[in-house]
Amino acid sequence: MPLLRPRGNPGSPLAGLVVVLPRSADRAGAMVAELAGRGAEPKLMPLIDFEEPESSRELDEAMRMLGQGRFEWMVITSITTVRALKQRAAALGTTLKALSGDTKIAAVGSGTATVLEAEGLHVDLVPEGTMDAVGLVADWPPPGEPRPETALRTNVFLPQADIAADTIFEGLMDKGWQVLPVVAYHTVDHPARAERRLTAVLESVSPAPAGAELEPITVEDFNRGVAEKAIDAVVLTSPSVARRLHQLSPDLPPHVLLVSIGNSTAREAGSLGLHIAATATEPTPAGIADALTEALKTRTAPKPKDDDELS
Repeated sequence: MPLLRPRGNPGSPLAGLVVVLPRSADRAGAMVAELAGRGAEPKLMPLIDFEEPESSRELDEAMRMLGQGRFEWMVITSITTVRALKQRAAALGTTLKALSGDTKIAAVGSGTATVLEAEGLHVDLVPEGTMDAVGLVADWPPPGEPRPETALRTNVFLPQADIAADTIFEGLMDKGWQVLPVVAYHTVDHPARAERRLTAVLESVSPAPAGAELEPITVEDFNRGVAEKAIDAVVLTSPSVARRLHQLSPDLPPHVLLVSIGNSTAREAGSLGLHIAATATEPTPAGIADALTEALKTRTAPKPKDDDELS
């Protein structure tokens, strides 16, 4: 089972912690670098992947509307959404920045906002509370009075995954906005079909990200490592990852700490009966590493004595 040996901070609480990241190397670079920098030993086990829609007609039409200034807002719910839009814009012979124009942009989390800004896009709204769909809806402004020059606008463009929840769509509609949800990509079991896989390289990701030298482990490797207590933790990076992990390894023992990237993932894991040891306060590599540190406290904290022991 290939490992990336820790490069620094041997005194860190994460030193020597074997952490499984259910991502492919091209999407895990920043997280691998953060964990390895804190002394952990990351392993990659990609569980899901992403493909372009079978038909791009609806997405292409929405992106043409974007380029025509028909939207007041565009909501970006994940880094994968940025990748999908960038890839489709290139296929249309343009760029996401050129299409966006003066459309205001909302990002669900700071990590997504950073990626958008690296692409040259200005982010107007990131939730101040919880960085998830619920937090975005809570912080969303009420619609203003319609202006003649914006009368043709559809208000909100919501590109998203085929399996996205209706939280943002319903929440913004309830606030009085008109929302156009469009499937930008499909979530599939890893690996995606080569001819449909999202391959656009983001400006915030180096061509050879940290972690590219790691050979991914298989599910068989993972289950054997769990049985041998050689796996300490797993980072759940989305609700779909939580579902896939539960499907492939339904009986994880308590010594394997499960850390969630955010509240929606934690809720999905809980509905599956998975115990989340900690949830990142921010969906970033540093936030995940901090959550792992908190999760370790639940493992090392002394158990309270029962009444007989206290008497």
